[in-house]
Amino acid sequence: MNRLHPRVTIAWRLGGVLAALVLTALVGAFEAVALNPEGAVLLTPGLLTGLIAASTLSLAIVWPTLRYRYWRWQIEPDRVLIQKGVVWRSRSLIPRVRVQHVDTRSSPLQRWLGLSSLIIYTAGTRGADAEIPGLAAEDAERLRDELARLEELDERT
Repeated sequence: MNRLHPRVTIAWRLGGVLAALVLTALVGAFEAVALNPEGAVLLTPGLLTGLIAASTLSLAIVWPTLRYRYWRWQIEPDRVLIQKGVVWRSRSLIPRVRVQHVDTRSSPLQRWLGLSSLIIYTAGTRGADAEIPGLAAEDAERLRDELARLEELDERT
């Protein structure tokens, strides 16, 4: 099975660090209001904010490596296989005959890293059924075109 591009861990880490900073700022603001000098002091000022900052930043650094380790995908002649999950693992088998259309998508951060996501839409669903993130942009476009070409061949037969 195929792995994602290793640079996807950079994108995941940056997103995690940003989320950690926002959460830390919110907890810091709460702590400043809840533990004001006139009120009851339940904790040492800054302790909760420090714990949140340390734990969320650690998680933002470590989790992407684990996530990358368990992400796999494979496009076979009759199906698309996606396997992922660190704690809760999932394995999706998408029959190729159910694939309606395929798109690529990339955020500004993904474009800066030369990455893109492959989005697979299937029959009978309202939104995207599957996404393969963190592919090299040219690989995502090649796979999109390959899946679209396979669907055109199916429609002709």
